[in-house]
Amino acid sequence: MRAHLPLSILATSACLCAQGDFDFDKVTPGTLGGTLTLAVENAPASMPLLGMVSATSGPTPIALIDPADPRSVAVGADLISNWSLQLTSAAGSSTIAVSLPNSAAVQGFVFHWQAATLPGATTLFDEISNPVTTHHVQVQTSAALPTPLQTPRAAATVCATPNRPGGGDFLLISGGTSEFFNFRTLDSEAGPSMNGPAALYAAATLNDGRVLFTGGLDGTGVTTTACEIYDPVSNAFSSVAAMPNPRAGHAAATLPDGRVMVVGGTSNFTDITTAIAGVSNGTFIYDPVADSWASGPNIGGRRLVPALSRLSNGLMMVSGGIEATVFFGIPIAVVSTNKAQLFNPNTNSWSNAPNMPAGRAYHHDNQLELADGRLMLTGGVLVPSLVNVANAASIAGADIYDPVANTWQATTMLHARTGHSATQLPSGDVVVCGGSEGLVSAGVGLDAVSIFDLTAGTWTAIAPMTEVRIGHTARVLPDGSLVLLGPGTSGEAMHF
Repeated sequence: MRAHLPLSILATSACLCAQGDFDFDKVTPGTLGGTLTLAVENAPASMPLLGMVSATSGPTPIALIDPADPRSVAVGADLISNWSLQLTSAAGSSTIAVSLPNSAAVQGFVFHWQAATLPGATTLFDEISNPVTTHHVQVQTSAALPTPLQTPRAAATVCATPNRPGGGDFLLISGGTSEFFNFRTLDSEAGPSMNGPAALYAAATLNDGRVLFTGGLDGTGVTTTACEIYDPVSNAFSSVAAMPNPRAGHAAATLPDGRVMVVGGTSNFTDITTAIAGVSNGTFIYDPVADSWASGPNIGGRRLVPALSRLSNGLMMVSGGIEATVFFGIPIAVVSTNKAQLFNPNTNSWSNAPNMPAGRAYHHDNQLELADGRLMLTGGVLVPSLVNVANAASIAGADIYDPVANTWQATTMLHARTGHSATQLPSGDVVVCGGSEGLVSAGVGLDAVSIFDLTAGTWTAIAPMTEVRIGHTARVLPDGSLVLLGPGTSGEAMHF
């Protein structure tokens, strides 16, 4: 039929696809064997609602059935027999629920959805919703996402973007560029670029939702003092006051009063020797209101790649890191420390916390605050000593700190891991994906996935990812599914 349409209709339809006149969103992840629930909000009240589904994303000109309508819908007509008709409520809402088969034969299937109210004043279709893409896998398994990322994203920083439609999008930043991941359609689009490409920087989310990026290595590999802020409202990066001294391999976190603390790191990352020789025990504190930096009290040791955490009781904790002892500029001892210190913003001072069950470093991005306020540190790197730096290896420890009891609980993952992801699911369980095990110099990539049951205190292996992932991004979407993105352009979604 489309071959007989005038070219002018096809051209116009392509420009008017996917209207987005009202909101259409996923409520459940559509796990095979369960129920997929889609919700309509802000539609015209008490009107017939047509729910459309297809295995393709269109566009399909509405002129195929209504020559007076130049618009298109973002679905094909291949599953038209499965389209549904119902009424919106007096508030302009509605729900579409579909029971899904529990069959491996449809593992990874993708469907495209859109809704429309009808009739319009002069056309069959009245208002048309945004399009939605659903992705279907069996419980505790994953399958490749339908659309790749635009750029490989290793060790990306994630920024929330609550003002984008649907409320589930986020921005991935790496290598000085960025792209938005779209929750509704499971694809991505280009985002803004940073003012200065950097690696080994530290990022902290401010209390107002903006994200501060501090130091790191510039495009030539030189350690920098440069800082910038991403603002999700203006969708732009802007340069702010530079740190007093260059830092890379440091950690940053936001204090309860909105200031940002930076700890540890090194002033020179030319090679491992200069990096260790330049390791700092100093702290800087940034005031985003005054756009200024001030020195803070020193931590209890020179630390490279430690973790800095804002605890539920208002204190800050610095944990682990590669602790260096330097004598007249020469490193004489190096070890992944098990030390932890607490910073009290009210007294501007540090005190000792109980030592962690084991030493670890490079774990800042693999920590998470649990829903009950405890802090969980997973994996990391153990550097045993200066003479055994070549034997630095991933660790299997995953330890939980209780800020109320001021105690640690030691657990052991099923694999040693570095560069993995650790995420708390809506159920409360923690899922750990991928990473690398073995010596850092000869690591073995993992596709392994494990779940930690917080109540039972046990680790259980589940189905592996579709591929090995190290330095990837993991994010729970509003429908409860978990997306794993990068490194590289591939991604996958996992259901629980």
